[in-house]
Amino acid sequence: MVAVTVVRGQARRRWIVVAAVALGLAAVPAVVSAVPVHPPAGDRTGLVAKMRASTGQPYQGYAESVGAAGLPALPQLSDVSDLLDGDTRMRVWYSSASAWRVDVIDVGAERDTYQTVTGEVTWDYGRNQLTEVDGTLPLRLPRGADLTPPELARRLLSLAGTEVTLSALPAQRIAGIDAAGVRLTPTSTLTTMGHIDLWADPKTGLPLRVAVTGRGASRPFLTTRFLDVALTAPDPGVLAPPAQRPDMSVVGADGSDILGVLRRINNGPLPDRLAGLPRTGTDLGELGGIATYGSGLARFLVMSVSRRTGYDAERRALRGGGAALTFPAGDGVLIGTPLLSLLAMDSHRAGRNYLLVGLVAPSLLKRAGAELSTYPGEQ
Repeated sequence: MVAVTVVRGQARRRWIVVAAVALGLAAVPAVVSAVPVHPPAGDRTGLVAKMRASTGQPYQGYAESVGAAGLPALPQLSDVSDLLDGDTRMRVWYSSASAWRVDVIDVGAERDTYQTVTGEVTWDYGRNQLTEVDGTLPLRLPRGADLTPPELARRLLSLAGTEVTLSALPAQRIAGIDAAGVRLTPTSTLTTMGHIDLWADPKTGLPLRVAVTGRGASRPFLTTRFLDVALTAPDPGVLAPPAQRPDMSVVGADGSDILGVLRRINNGPLPDRLAGLPRTGTDLGELGGIATYGSGLARFLVMSVSRRTGYDAERRALRGGGAALTFPAGDGVLIGTPLLSLLAMDSHRAGRNYLLVGLVAPSLLKRAGAELSTYPGEQ
């Protein structure tokens, strides 16, 4: 068996860039049933509450997503670009939050993710590689399992918090279920999100379809829905990861390595406010040189990084189609997409480099970058 850790040597710089994108983050065929749809009873707030609490509902089924998020093909992030700018087919078995399996199926390829009570296992059929995660990774990039309707809906609801308005949507028949719908419209104009449409089983609250539309857009840039679903628990046998074999490549991952890297960043302090928004904590607790600003979907992350990592990120962003910017006391490269904005910059005054990323308008990061370039960065 071959065992390696997630973060080694030069990979550390890659994980710092990945961490920024992962911390800053969380589409379907037009198939309409001819069966008449009867709007289910229930209020909008009650439906949202049921969706949030639906983690205990077992199910199994087949889902497809289609994305057109416009992410650039940045080095080390091609898998994310493929997920959010293409079609993803998923077979799902879900018993509980600690016992599920999602197979992402492609032509001649398959990648299966298993969640168990002790950790996570991923089987890559094409590479003949088994990856075993000890415990829970403190952060990671988006994966196919994140695009199942229940998982995506609950993540978006968690990100949005209470900073949205709710409006009813016409019911839809989805995978044989008369689903109730609700639209979430962010109250802030700073986020790239125009509105999020959710449909769920009115009895259990299980999300069945999600459509995310950008601000000012007429069509969703990400939608996912079940084409087939049964609200029953899967056979326990299907949730068991494959056993190791001598011909397999087996990789071990330890989440403490990544968290250790983040805790060692601490490349200087960050201001209490940026672009008019207050500083808030991260989902990983207090970390030196890392902070988020704003709230709800209008939140962005700032990470102080080493000069070498910062310049590397600027070069990657420029190769990915980013726009070069000049600030009052620094410079940077900005990438703006319908979903995500990312800024890699250099502050001449503080002699530090920063990464900024979030589901916010590029103009907000540009303003934050201009202010950060003049921040002295003194304790």
